[in-house]
Amino acid sequence: MPAVVSNATRIWEVNIQWDLHAQCGVWDPKGKGVDIWECVRPHQSTPGTQPPNNTYWRYVARR
Repeated sequence: MPAVVSNATRIWEVNIQWDLHAQCGVWDPKGKGVDIWECVRPHQSTPGTQPPNNTYWRYVARR
């Protein structure tokens, strides 16, 4: 089943609680698009937990 990406997908930020299956968007300047990631492990975001990081995130799609 393909993942559904909402128009209101939150941008990844520091000091945010990310729940399991929450999605975030990260701007990719090289690809000139937004990569969408899904949280696979609930956590409080810090500079070391941002996508891409397979411990906390799974790549979903590009918008």
